[in-house]
Amino acid sequence: MGLKYFLYFLLGGCIVSLVSYFGATKRTLLSSFIATLPCLSLVTFILIYKEGGMHASVSYGKGLVLFTPAWLCYVGLAIFLLPRWEMWKALSVSVIAYLLVALVAKRLSESF
Repeated sequence: MGLKYFLYFLLGGCIVSLVSYFGATKRTLLSSFIATLPCLSLVTFILIYKEGGMHASVSYGKGLVLFTPAWLCYVGLAIFLLPRWEMWKALSVSVIAYLLVALVAKRLSESF
């Protein structure tokens, strides 16, 4: 069982490594394309389906849609703040904004 999750970890790490490599070599458009390819969510859908079935996969997909506005807020703030502030401060504020918007989205979804 532990080996299975180690392989999942390696697969995710390979994707992150590719994104980082292409980003560092100034091929940022390719890096962004790889990062937004649904390959990580595709693999996650498959593994969740295999482990938890259809209902778990559908719930995962709904969660992705629910938290998309928070992710867009995070990326938008990062793009806006990085040229203006130091990296750590800009990314910290962006992540905090993500968490706040995600919390609001989760609370709103629970009321429906």
